[in-house]
Amino acid sequence: MTTQLRGLAVLLRDQRALYAIGAAFVAIGLVATLSYPMLVKRLIDEGVLAGHMSRVNELALLLLGLLAAEGVATVVRDYYFNLAAERLTMRLRQSVFDHLLSQEIGFFDNRSVGELTTRLWDDVTVIGRVVGEPLGAAMRFALISALGMALLVYTSPALTLVLMLAVPPIAVVAWVLGGRVKTLSASTQQAYAEAGIVAEESLGGIRTVRAFSQEPAARARYREKLTAAVETARRRILANSARGGVSFVVGEAAALFGLWAGANLILQGRLTSGAVISFVLYGLLVARGLRRASEFWGEAVRGLGATQWIFEMLAREPRMAVGGGMRLARVEGAVTLDGVRFRYPTRPDADALAGIDLHVGPGEIVALVGRSGAGKSTILNLLLRFYDPDEGRISIDGHDARILDPAWLRSQIGVVLQEPVLFSGTIADNIRFGLAERSDAEVAAAAEVACAREFIERFPAGFATPIGTRGVQLSGGQRQRLAIARAVLRRPRILILDEATNALDSESEAFVHQALLALDYGPTTFIVAHRLSTVINIGRVLVLDRGQIIHSGRHDELLRTSPVYRQLIETQLAVR
Repeated sequence: MTTQLRGLAVLLRDQRALYAIGAAFVAIGLVATLSYPMLVKRLIDEGVLAGHMSRVNELALLLLGLLAAEGVATVVRDYYFNLAAERLTMRLRQSVFDHLLSQEIGFFDNRSVGELTTRLWDDVTVIGRVVGEPLGAAMRFALISALGMALLVYTSPALTLVLMLAVPPIAVVAWVLGGRVKTLSASTQQAYAEAGIVAEESLGGIRTVRAFSQEPAARARYREKLTAAVETARRRILANSARGGVSFVVGEAAALFGLWAGANLILQGRLTSGAVISFVLYGLLVARGLRRASEFWGEAVRGLGATQWIFEMLAREPRMAVGGGMRLARVEGAVTLDGVRFRYPTRPDADALAGIDLHVGPGEIVALVGRSGAGKSTILNLLLRFYDPDEGRISIDGHDARILDPAWLRSQIGVVLQEPVLFSGTIADNIRFGLAERSDAEVAAAAEVACAREFIERFPAGFATPIGTRGVQLSGGQRQRLAIARAVLRRPRILILDEATNALDSESEAFVHQALLALDYGPTTFIVAHRLSTVINIGRVLVLDRGQIIHSGRHDELLRTSPVYRQLIETQLAVR
């Protein structure tokens, strides 16, 4: 709770100028509100009971002016508080998003994108509903309660004592039920985040859902998660409603009891009618102030429950920095793996790599082959520093990759994954991804290398053609060629191709491989491949099995010396 309050205090302080203006108009409205009962007292005692109509008219006009002033103050107060809340939530949402982007890849291995995006939106929105107009209103009612209590004591200490009887029960109820609301609020946010996971998976994989006619199952899963979330919310609403109800009954009962006691004091001649009416009005203001302050406390506690994940996220230090470290003046492209062992954080009991020793010289092309799970893609993940080895080291031109700036290192690597990820925007935007300064001619040349220019120019808008979310408007082969063009445009010193041509037909694959092997800057190239056509002309093929390199050589040599490689090739030929 302390961490959350401290974090919110920092955010509130950043918007202090807007909150200060809003607070000034809270004070103006407060003066108007507290003056109202006092003028009513004078209207009754000096006007009505004294029989002076002119005095009644004067005070009535003054009351009307106070009402107008309070209305204007309320409008301006709400404007500045809500504007501050919008800016605060924007900054908080941006901070959480930035912090998520800085987390190591392992952080995302056991977290759903649906949960993260749902929390990024919903949890921050809950906070925004607390620190806007409700905060200004709560300040107003808290001050009304405090100052109104002082005016009550000034008017009648005896009656004030009666009203004070309502304070302890309201405070106890707010504290006890408020804790319950906070806990249930955090549970509700988690439940909705789980529903977001189902929605993200179902909509993100809509083609698979449709292909297997699983729409009813997807609806049922989503309904189940929403039902669980609503049940948790129901318990939270019940606790919050009980808190509000008890506060209302106790507060209003105290005000009514004060009215009864005041009537007795009038009959005894100890108070004037105007004073009693003024006291009752102040009493109602104090009671309403306490009730509204209690309601705000309930909302604030709910907001704090929602902030638990946010501030835990902001406090989490990434285990691997995104940037920072040494940068080499020139990269030749020599890559060495020395005794590398690695286990994925989500599978700590299984070796992904069980001792890899490998040296690849600058400009050399090697192919990695093996059964699924042999460790091929893991080597590529370590080269990209998505993870660091548990044992051993990876060196680039003789320098331990751990001391190199990760962002800079990745800028020296071009990568094409088996399932290329594209982004909403145009074809040119996706080829130029991360390289906005590259010219149209360079983009077109990269597309030419990837055998993509031909299909791009068939589109009426050419390179300006929008491709939809994740490139949904393109075929698998077209997406793959754009990913290859994106990697080539970087002119990397190290090129990683993870099944980069598996979605291409044989003719296109041959053209692309020929173009990649003939790149004028000669990058060191790692190719993960299953197709015979991919590896047959590669200078060195590495055969992996159970996280180890068990054989190395050319295709024809491995056919004679490696039973595992021969079985892989024979299996592929049999499938064909």
